[in-house]
Amino acid sequence: MLAPKMFPRRNARILTGIGFLTIAGLMLYKAVPSVDGTKNPSAVHVSHSKSSRSDGDLLTQSPQHLRKQKEYESQIMANIHKMTAQKAKERRMNRDPMGVILQKKTIFDGMGRVRDVKEPSRPVQKSVVLDNQLKHKIVHLDLKGAPPKVEYFKKLFPLLHSFGATGLLIEYEDMFPYWGRLEFLSAHNAYAKGDIADILEMAKKNDLIIIPLIQTFGHMEHVLKLKEFAELREVPNYPQVICPTNNKTLPLVKQMIDQMLQLHPGIDWLHIGSDEVYNLGECTRCQKFLLNHQFGKSDLFLQHVKSVAKYVKENYDVQPIMWDDEFRKVPLKAMQDSKVGDVLEIMVWKYSSGIMVDLRSDIWEKYSSVFNGIWMASAFKGAANPDSYITNINDRLGNHKEWMEIYEMYKGTIPFRGIVMTGWQRFDHFGVLCELLPQAIPSLAVNLMFINERKADHSALVRVGDTLKCSSFINLDLQYLEYANKCDFPGSAFFEVSQKLYILKRDINSMMKNPHVTGWVSDYNIEHNFVSPQHAEQGFQDLTMLLYDYGKVMNEAETALSDVFDEHTVKEWIELNVKPTYTKLQKLHTSVSKLQKVKYWSRRPLDSAETKEL
Repeated sequence: MLAPKMFPRRNARILTGIGFLTIAGLMLYKAVPSVDGTKNPSAVHVSHSKSSRSDGDLLTQSPQHLRKQKEYESQIMANIHKMTAQKAKERRMNRDPMGVILQKKTIFDGMGRVRDVKEPSRPVQKSVVLDNQLKHKIVHLDLKGAPPKVEYFKKLFPLLHSFGATGLLIEYEDMFPYWGRLEFLSAHNAYAKGDIADILEMAKKNDLIIIPLIQTFGHMEHVLKLKEFAELREVPNYPQVICPTNNKTLPLVKQMIDQMLQLHPGIDWLHIGSDEVYNLGECTRCQKFLLNHQFGKSDLFLQHVKSVAKYVKENYDVQPIMWDDEFRKVPLKAMQDSKVGDVLEIMVWKYSSGIMVDLRSDIWEKYSSVFNGIWMASAFKGAANPDSYITNINDRLGNHKEWMEIYEMYKGTIPFRGIVMTGWQRFDHFGVLCELLPQAIPSLAVNLMFINERKADHSALVRVGDTLKCSSFINLDLQYLEYANKCDFPGSAFFEVSQKLYILKRDINSMMKNPHVTGWVSDYNIEHNFVSPQHAEQGFQDLTMLLYDYGKVMNEAETALSDVFDEHTVKEWIELNVKPTYTKLQKLHTSVSKLQKVKYWSRRPLDSAETKEL
């Protein structure tokens, strides 16, 4: 079903534009000189119907002129039809929240009342998979600080397989059950060893390979934040980067790898992280090392990552993968001399637009001359703002479109292994929750289908909606979100709640920007009990309703989240994304209610300590 109110307005604008172009085009033609050099006599009068124009009128113009006029009119109409078709295509692909899934018809009962009857669901159309496909389409599960319940994975993995996913890149961070000397690296709500075994078994049943991710250089906050390992920090006050020249660093990293691989037997790849290695070579020990060995910082970086990768490959016969960003600034000769390509594969990531600008051809040439395996990394969620709670699918789709352009451009010369669709849950260990997994399942489905078919048109989105059992269109762009989608997939209740919250926050923001509020019920007015009752009533006429709806959504969010996450994640998400606004609404409602009872007001100045009676 089309979005209510939205499409009629848009269609009206298109039709209005078409009418204007038609009339303007014809009038422009009729205003030009005729073939004999005289001004066209019909320029003064434009006929609107065939019946209003007699044969006598037609004969006032030469046959040659009439033929040219008809040709020009035909050209105008052809251009209009072409423009309309192009606009419709652009609307489907780029702007409109398409994906019409609703299979309902409106009928009337015997009393004349409207009732909706759902038609029998049509068979789900099969995806048309291109022959020239990436072998691996890996979904990234970012688990740090917010582990989904194992029972949720049991429902999710079959769905991921049906979307066309071939594997999982699991970033455990502090959710991995380290033991012995390393047990302090695990959060109190980390998975148990048995949970890891269950996850691996479920993945195997659904033909999903597992690639664990373990940080070994940058983003080691979950390790370096602890007192026990603080001495390994590159910069004492910053627990992000581990010092590569400290004699205790490699033994710790190797022990972490040992435990990770012990619980993941039989895997082919291990991701060793190493992105965003800030503050490299800044400690006194590293500075001395660089001076003694006549090294640059790039050499220090290469030495550490090669040592880690070599350990993995030689001791476990597992292929290490690394993020690429630090390699972008390393000279080609240094990479070739280090022979880092003999032990590493690289994962090239870019989550925003402008991939071809930021990842120029010289970067790809450098990588292809060094590494035998190259992966692409996009993002289906968690790549907008660090505190975002809802995914804008259209932005994510744009990212995947650009990546597929890169793939088509370089597939003949670059050894692409596959693509990893990252889904970040926190920007780093200290970051707040962002865009939790369940609300981004539709984004994942849309983008996996695009990777498989290279299209996200109406029919493709219909298939996505059928798979997710949605009863209304899948909204691709939040700016067009008018009501929450109702679907039935693992975690769909939270998907619906996230949309409701977005709509409510938008409505609250509109209320607070109302001129009646900004001009007469500001914080200053409220503080000094100097508020116009009439403006307060007009500006906050929806306040009570919004407060009620917001409280209802808060309860729904708690229930929906509890189906997927533990109590700690539920509490954190509510306190971050719902409670602050709810508290402000409650306080505002109380203040406005009191202010509307005021019958008399002070003389200015309002900040005067003296109160004078009239």
